[in-house]
Amino acid sequence: MLSCSYVLILWAEVRVRLRCTVPTFNTWSELMEWTCLSTAGAPSVLKMLVTQALVYSVWRQRNNMLHNQSLSPPLVEFKDVNRQVINSINAQRNKKNFKDLMCRWLI
Repeated sequence: MLSCSYVLILWAEVRVRLRCTVPTFNTWSELMEWTCLSTAGAPSVLKMLVTQALVYSVWRQRNNMLHNQSLSPPLVEFKDVNRQVINSINAQRNKKNFKDLMCRWLI
């Protein structure tokens, strides 16, 4: 799940959005460690939202493949990840940690 070609395409899109390096994760610990580190361009709150949306999306695609033998293209799936992140930020935009996240995600 962490390094299949499908997920690597999704992470490449995240890398473009966050304008930061996103390493290839070999373990869940590495993923969580990266998620918790804040940087100037990508605060940990935003990384956590993106990681949650991406993991959920990949899990849904896995189930869709197992049960329906159908797989959405990665870029179509990224549109869903993008929508989940935007919705999460909008839902909590009045909280201190969420004030400027939309600008960081959309620009």
